[in-house]
Amino acid sequence: MFCGYCGFKNEDGAVFCGRCGKRLEGEENAAHSAPSPASPEQKPENVQMKQADSLPPKMAAVPQERIVEPPLPKIPEPIPVEKPKKKKGCLLPLILFFIFLLLLGGGAVWGYLNFFKKVSIPLDGYLNVRFEGPSGYAKGVTEIDWKALEGDYGDKLHFTNAAKEDGISRKYDSPVDYLEEAVSPPALEKTEGISDGEQIEYKWDINEEELSSYLNCKFKYADKKVKAHIDEKATEEDIFKKIDIQTVGYANGQGYINLEDFPEGIEAEDFTIEPNSNLSNGDTVTISLKKDPSYYLEKCGILPSKTEMSYTVSGLIEETTAAPETAAPEETEAQAAVPGAEAYGGGTMSGAAIASSGDYICSFSASRLITKQDVDALMTVYPNTYFPGERSVTQMVVNEMYARHGYVFKDQALNDYFNQYAWYRNNPVRNPQMDSIYPQMSAIEKQNVDYLKTFH
Repeated sequence: MFCGYCGFKNEDGAVFCGRCGKRLEGEENAAHSAPSPASPEQKPENVQMKQADSLPPKMAAVPQERIVEPPLPKIPEPIPVEKPKKKKGCLLPLILFFIFLLLLGGGAVWGYLNFFKKVSIPLDGYLNVRFEGPSGYAKGVTEIDWKALEGDYGDKLHFTNAAKEDGISRKYDSPVDYLEEAVSPPALEKTEGISDGEQIEYKWDINEEELSSYLNCKFKYADKKVKAHIDEKATEEDIFKKIDIQTVGYANGQGYINLEDFPEGIEAEDFTIEPNSNLSNGDTVTISLKKDPSYYLEKCGILPSKTEMSYTVSGLIEETTAAPETAAPEETEAQAAVPGAEAYGGGTMSGAAIASSGDYICSFSASRLITKQDVDALMTVYPNTYFPGERSVTQMVVNEMYARHGYVFKDQALNDYFNQYAWYRNNPVRNPQMDSIYPQMSAIEKQNVDYLKTFH
């Protein structure tokens, strides 16, 4: 039989190969398993045997030991490795540290914005420019809306160390209060007589150096022009028709003019009357505006259509009591104007004569300046005991001048005294406001009042 390893032909029944020493397989297996060295195809057994018998021994194929490669080792399947579980306790410090960094960074930003960075305030955005009144007579006004500015920047502003050192922070309740006093609204180049459509320029005047040293802010502003938008139109009226003109006094050259019943907002001192003393019926006086027409428009809402008017005096009381033809040679001018003692109701006055000019103590107080000699003469004639309340003659002359303008005295004794004379009793004017009478007096009367008061 042939060896299944080296192909050597052994004797039948041999157990081991005579060449390679390998254990022989059974006959049946050996016959079928004998390999053919020349061809992969298996040849019939008788052919193989003939070939083997015909080959000389030395030409017999040297059986080669089959190299049997050992089987590859089985690679073990990878064992799944379980990932280590994260410990929750290790993340908490990291999270806290991260939060700390965020807070630290945020605090740094907040500190920079609030203590180092200057807050920029656009002042023009808080400026209001308005025009009041009708076109042609309007007035321009500028103002800063501090309430709105405080709402936007009140919590962002703070005083600097310099403000604390200089006492500014103690003087003002808040930075905005300081700003309101330190920053003035811009000035308009034109404030009156503004017409619709006019371009009006405004200019700021701000001490930036001082403000920036006391506050953590800077300002944005610019000088600009604004266009006036005025819808209101002015309507002219004759203001003199709104006033009641009264003639007061006597027709013998002692009359004067009173103005009454003014539109609300104006008064007698807003007009001038020339002349306004020693008037007689038929005289002509000029009543004029004392101020610019825009003043009356602002005060009473009337724009005067004219600034003056002429008025003819009428209605003065005609004097019926004739004066004595002559006075005693020794009488002074003051004595000639003295009312008799009996006219007052008692007492005697040596050297005194009945008044010859409307029963005035001093009849010329409205026509010429009173001198020291006049005062001395009056004092000689009138003792203090003659007049109510023991008033001096200089006091009574002043009272007489106010009485001629219709003043109603608070002291009833003075009212009774002057009511005994027709020039006062028949005067239709009654004015309880002393302060309003002085402006109505003529220049001579005012000087005499001021001079006589030096004797009080």
